[in-house]
Amino acid sequence: MDGFDYTQEIIHGRLIAIMEYLKKYGRLTVLDMSEYLNVSQATIRRDLKELQKQGVIRRTHGGAVLNGISTTFEYQYHDKVAMMMDEKERIAIQAALEIEDGDAVFLDSGTTTYQIAQHLQERKNLTVITYDMSIAIALNNHPSAQVIVTGGAVRTNYNVLVGSITEQFIRNMMVDKVFLSADAVDRNFGISNANYIESGVKSLLVKAGKKIILVADRTKFNKLAVSKFCDIKDIDLIITDKDISPDIVEVMMRNHVEVKRV
Repeated sequence: MDGFDYTQEIIHGRLIAIMEYLKKYGRLTVLDMSEYLNVSQATIRRDLKELQKQGVIRRTHGGAVLNGISTTFEYQYHDKVAMMMDEKERIAIQAALEIEDGDAVFLDSGTTTYQIAQHLQERKNLTVITYDMSIAIALNNHPSAQVIVTGGAVRTNYNVLVGSITEQFIRNMMVDKVFLSADAVDRNFGISNANYIESGVKSLLVKAGKKIILVADRTKFNKLAVSKFCDIKDIDLIITDKDISPDIVEVMMRNHVEVKRV
């Protein structure tokens, strides 16, 4: 069917489900996971073998535990899309409510910011700037938005534009609201990304908006990634999901950051 590999897509879905389970519980057994995903134990063993090869888990007798994930580890784009889908949509709907008719906004790259773009049809006379080509395409049929793409070099496999052209564009702009994404948020280290090349863009975005809004589900908190791009205090508002730890919310509020949980 148009060359689409459904078998590979199913495998990706299982690997994501296994990683989400491990993030929640820290460990699993082959038996429990086979029942949880309704597949054979042999299938789960093959999946665990693949995840061990990627370096993100450690096999144990009869199961697996989560490895200390490298600060440079980054999911592939199609894997990111499938993770925390319900939470991302709720976050995006709330984020869209922060936007007023006539606003100029910048949508950072990411699967949550992509969802924001999907919920802007009711807003009028927007100017939406992005370096994420998927977001630009999603807004192509908006009835009144002016969509501006920064320009730059395409980052392979991620459909975003990066580099000196992108960064120079952002240095010369100011918008009403910037919607940021991130790979990791830590109370001490700050907000960080798993690759340097997009992190440079994000650090400029923090200075390019009157209001800086971070959209991030609970899986991004209490984590570190290799490249810090701003401090927590640089954010005005965090929109996250309702299941985030109250301790994290308290830390954010102590840094004078408003938190909305949806």
